[in-house]
Amino acid sequence: MNKLNIALVICFMMTLFFACESYGLVTGPARFEVSLPPGEIAEGDYYVQNDTEQSAHIIVEPENWFKDAYDYGKLEIKDWIEFDTYEFDLKPKEIKKLRLKIKVPKDVKGELVAQIFFTSDVLKEDGKPSGGIKARLGSILYVAIKGTEKIDAEIGNIVISKMSDGSKEKLKVEATVRNKGNVHLRPAGKATIQDNTGKKLVELDLAFGKTTLPGQENGYDALWDNPELKVGTYKISVTVNYGKELGMEKTISTDKIFEVSDDGKVMVK
Repeated sequence: MNKLNIALVICFMMTLFFACESYGLVTGPARFEVSLPPGEIAEGDYYVQNDTEQSAHIIVEPENWFKDAYDYGKLEIKDWIEFDTYEFDLKPKEIKKLRLKIKVPKDVKGELVAQIFFTSDVLKEDGKPSGGIKARLGSILYVAIKGTEKIDAEIGNIVISKMSDGSKEKLKVEATVRNKGNVHLRPAGKATIQDNTGKKLVELDLAFGKTTLPGQENGYDALWDNPELKVGTYKISVTVNYGKELGMEKTISTDKIFEVSDDGKVMVK
């Protein structure tokens, strides 16, 4: 079995950039995505900082995540995730590096996802946890099983509607993307509107960042401020890219015709 050393965090400054923070507890990275073959072992570092003026007791609690989208069967979190320590104290402003080991099972396909929880409790003068208000942060870990990934998606409905924000009118475009594969996706894309002569009126970026899990469907939208649309027929083209986070980028696109009526209503055909 090969052992692969992966740099989850290249340096401390990058850790802070990708960190989560809550009630003085800082952890990083907030999200990590990696592709590993069956039977592989990978190691990397997480960082935890007590950014308060009081000593704190930290507990690390990894869990199998998104159980409604992934079938873990009898696979427990301890079977594939291991830290060098799960419980420790931090002095004020102290930073601790944790060593993570990922052990990919040989018989798993698709993807494994873990939520790494870090719970902080203030220490009393006697050095024991106070048992009072606690801070809890989660860091998501995606492990695609190399060679078994199915990366596939389709564009579903395209909805176009007008909205008003005070004196400003906006056109909202929403495209739904369905994940037909077995790994998570974070699609990005563009929506282009043309008039009936083929002239491009606007190109809009669809909102990026929302994760769509296997079997799920999410809407990705864009807004056009003060749209210049007269009565008539128009074409909207939506292009979506996905799979880039796993190094397997694909592109899908679709076109729809819509009309603007005399009363200003928008109808997609």
